[in-house]
Amino acid sequence: MYFDVKFDKEDNQWKKFENDSADIFEKFDYTVERNVRFKTDRRFQIDFIAYDKKRRFFVDCKNHAYIPPEKEREFAKKQLTRAYNFLVKDGNEGKKDIILLVTKNKTNSLLMHREDGEKILAVDFYSLPALLKDIELYESELFMF
Repeated sequence: MYFDVKFDKEDNQWKKFENDSADIFEKFDYTVERNVRFKTDRRFQIDFIAYDKKRRFFVDCKNHAYIPPEKEREFAKKQLTRAYNFLVKDGNEGKKDIILLVTKNKTNSLLMHREDGEKILAVDFYSLPALLKDIELYESELFMF
């Protein structure tokens, strides 16, 4: 049997990054559901969903050295599709639902603009605690559904 050590190491780094991101939410008293898998008309997976009494984040972690702006938009659109499908299955619980991309390295912008004027939140891992601490400052500008 062949075992690729390098591949396994990279996979563990990605999972560690995802878990470390989820841990930050937990430190800010969010409840976290990790590796959320569900099925509507097809199968979906969300890295994790973090929620408190007011808001629910659908989080997609990107462990890339650099993500061009057009790729960030593509990732956000895919995450939005997954979040909509989750809501079809489980419904909205009266919380503000927010799409969030967490990147390993600096992102191109804290708030990523969409064509319709609404914004998807993208934040690098090291800025995530500051964002959660002051989320109320950004909330009025975020795309919520």
